[in-house]
Amino acid sequence: MKKIMIAAALVLATTAAQTSVQAQPTAPTQQPADWTTLTLTADVAKPAYIAWDRIGGNDWCGIAKYLDVKGCTVTSGKGELGSVRTIDTGTAQVVEIAVARTPYSYTYAQPFTPIFYHGTLAVEAVDATHSKLVYTLIWNQTAVGDAAAQAAARASRRSRFQAALDKMAAAANAQ
Repeated sequence: MKKIMIAAALVLATTAAQTSVQAQPTAPTQQPADWTTLTLTADVAKPAYIAWDRIGGNDWCGIAKYLDVKGCTVTSGKGELGSVRTIDTGTAQVVEIAVARTPYSYTYAQPFTPIFYHGTLAVEAVDATHSKLVYTLIWNQTAVGDAAAQAAARASRRSRFQAALDKMAAAANAQ
């Protein structure tokens, strides 16, 4: 009888454990990332160091005047690695963190957006008297929607950021 009771207890315990495991909610399956990039450029008839200075490359919120946003606030740092700024687009407050920096470039990430957006603004020397502005964007377009929404988001960014680069080039080329 003792053996039967022990066997019954083991069967009950095993069944309860299996039921408990099966009843655990599972995490939703996430879609794999679908990264897309844009690389936009504008030519400048000035050396890289002059172009970087004229576009306000060392001003962590200098980009605001070229993107026509409502404002930019530095909330931490001064533009060095780990600095944080908040861009006021008029419809949202977007947090950006500096994740890379060189003498004539910086890269930022937007870690709180569903598309995990990153951008790099750089001035590259072409020769001693000419340079090129380069703005590279990368984001996960999975969260944007279907192919039509993704194409629209890409076209919108291309237009907006090329216009910003063109304004920067005009500022850099000014006498």
